Amino acid sequence: MSIKEKVKRKLWASSGGYCAKPDCHTDLFPFFEDKIITNIEELAHVVGQKKDGPRGNTSLPLIDRDEFENIILLCPTCHTTIDKNPKLYSESTILQWKNNHEESIRSLFSAMKFESREGIRQFIFPIMVENRSIFMNYGPYSKSAMEDPMATELIWERLAIQKILPNNRKLENTIELNQNLLEDNEFDLFAEFKLHREGFEYNKISGDVNSRVLRFPNGFDKLFK
Repeated sequence: MSIKEKVKRKLWASSGGYCAKPDCHTDLFPFFEDKIITNIEELAHVVGQKKDGPRGNTSLPLIDRDEFENIILLCPTCHTTIDKNPKLYSESTILQWKNNHEESIRSLFSAMKFESREGIRQFIFPIMVENRSIFMNYGPYSKSAMEDPMATELIWERLAIQKILPNNRKLENTIELNQNLLEDNEFDLFAEFKLHREGFEYNKISGDVNSRVLRFPNGFDKLFK
């Protein structure tokens, strides 16, 4: 058995790329870039992959042990710590870490209510600037991608999941809550962005790239001007 690539991607996105142990929260991207974590089997199982593994003597079927619900993203140190001390770090404790950590990531997408177009514009503009900067410097059509495609793709994939996906969620949730501030010609742009956000996120998390996903809508960066 092995952990599917789409499970790994979903785990990565839901955890924000940080160790889920409450007293750690180490940024894990350097571990992947430096190949300290090199294969998906090094992701941490809550219930051991085998019956004789850490916390493995439970009723959870072996076939379900490589699924998202039984995997937690930890740094190498914390992974070793929990597996060497299974009595101290129980199944329920680790699942609570996982749930709490994922909830803390989701809370980052909480939307704010604004009274004016200028107010929401000031909030969303820096987010869109960051996304655009990442795309222009490391995206598939960037100068860097033409000069060194392999190295640039690694940076692009990392920043897409770490920055662009949560930024897009924050943009969508904020605008959704403040639709009363949209002008008539902006509703279609917002609808196109939601389709783009959903498709782009699916591509990055599933790894099953669909070339028909809508591009970032032209003119969306001028919303609320």
